[in-house]
Amino acid sequence: MVIEQGRQSREVAKELGICIDTLRSWLKAAGASMPGQADRQNRDAKRLRELETENRALRKKLEEKDEAIDILKKSVGILSKP
Repeated sequence: MVIEQGRQSREVAKELGICIDTLRSWLKAAGASMPGQADRQNRDAKRLRELETENRALRKKLEEKDEAIDILKKSVGILSKP
């Protein structure tokens, strides 16, 4: 009922008169993924990709800032010599 009909586990457990944990353990033993679990994994994977992309962009910006700082330090050193 949970897998085929996509019903909520709590609802099915209540209808069958069993504990929700029992139903979940049966589903786990059967190798069935819980409804919504695939969606959650997809959202997590998408978020991870977004964070990795953002991380690369921030590292690139940091590298550019470091290069600019090095250039400014060198130019100050050259200009400050009499």
